[in-house]
Amino acid sequence: MNIKGVFQIWMKDGSYHEIDLKECHQWTRSGCLHCPDFAAEHADVSTGGIGEDNDWTLTIVRTDLGVEVIERMIADGSIIARPAQEDEKAMKLLRMLSIVSRRRWPKDADPAPAIGVPPPKKKAAAPAPAG
Repeated sequence: MNIKGVFQIWMKDGSYHEIDLKECHQWTRSGCLHCPDFAAEHADVSTGGIGEDNDWTLTIVRTDLGVEVIERMIADGSIIARPAQEDEKAMKLLRMLSIVSRRRWPKDADPAPAIGVPPPKKKAAAPAPAG
């Protein structure tokens, strides 16, 4: 399964199904609606299915331990890798979704993770009706 604008499901029998994401909202865990860490920024390694290419999983490696794990997996052929920067749209989307989720940072929590998060863009006011 994957999420790429729709919920994609490939079955063992070879069939493929798509479910509109709006229909899937009923199954969203309540904690996900409040999570301030879309990109799992405190993980050694985080992965997600964002970007243009359905055959690749965006993987962000943040620690020395994460580098060691990923390098071993590449060396033994468990995974193949390419630089994430090759998918500029995925990187832009990751940043945007991370910022949106970080805006949900609890007011009573350590404020450091929310420092530098830009405020939401203001929607343009509708023009006044002609009189």
